[in-house]
Amino acid sequence: MSPLTWRRAVALLTVVLLVGLVSGTAGARAADVHGDDEADRYIGTGGLILPPSVGVDLRTEVARCAGCGWRLSSPCQLVDAGNPFSGTPVCLSVVRGCPAMAELLRAWFRPVDGPWREIGLVCIGIDGPVTVLDVGRRVHDRIVATLPPQRPSRQPATGAVSQLPVVFDSGQSSEGLSGALMLAGQAVTIAAQPAWRWDFGDGAVLATSDPGGAFPDDSVAHPYRAAGTYRVRLTTTWAATFDVDGLGPFPVPGDVSQAVTVAVPVGEGRAVLAVR
Repeated sequence: MSPLTWRRAVALLTVVLLVGLVSGTAGARAADVHGDDEADRYIGTGGLILPPSVGVDLRTEVARCAGCGWRLSSPCQLVDAGNPFSGTPVCLSVVRGCPAMAELLRAWFRPVDGPWREIGLVCIGIDGPVTVLDVGRRVHDRIVATLPPQRPSRQPATGAVSQLPVVFDSGQSSEGLSGALMLAGQAVTIAAQPAWRWDFGDGAVLATSDPGGAFPDDSVAHPYRAAGTYRVRLTTTWAATFDVDGLGPFPVPGDVSQAVTVAVPVGEGRAVLAVR
């Protein structure tokens, strides 16, 4: 076989292999990601999680840019001077493969109000690209499902009287939450720290990082000036963040909080003169 014939055979084989790699691109994975099956590409906005083969600075820039656009297209170069996303495919320079359960795609990135920049070839899981928002939503649901319950209590449990402090306890710990897990095919670590807000029902409010406790712990205590039944509302707000595949931390999207209301009856307190 002549050298020219050999090069043509290699080129044809490369094209055939690449067609097998990029066919069957999946559809949408989140509100900010959608598939374009006709062009074998994904188009999206928001922080895209690129594989570690991309430099850490570029990975961080792309992941943290919530308003940026990105595309994942055929690994073949498209030759068109006016449009980098259309034209004649040229696959001769593509010699890279991907591990099992991943496909080779060409990544593009566009900063807000900036031009498109080619990132290069990346391996993307066959379930499609994953964004920071994808992972953040799943982290939110996981945290909400595993929050320690509020168990507010008070002392005295009965017989509280005006002018004397009532001691409150949220029934939760100040240690917070942490953990590691796999979400959307990504290694994720989670951290969440609680803070408490007590609305004592008489207009007084206390915001604190202390969960309260049983007497003699009076870190959360409140005296009522008059008798009555007060509706005390306890709100626990969790400041939650996550890291994904070595990137982060990112804030967990959405509200991560708990609330409960309890009734606190308070009797009339009277001063009594004791003679000894």
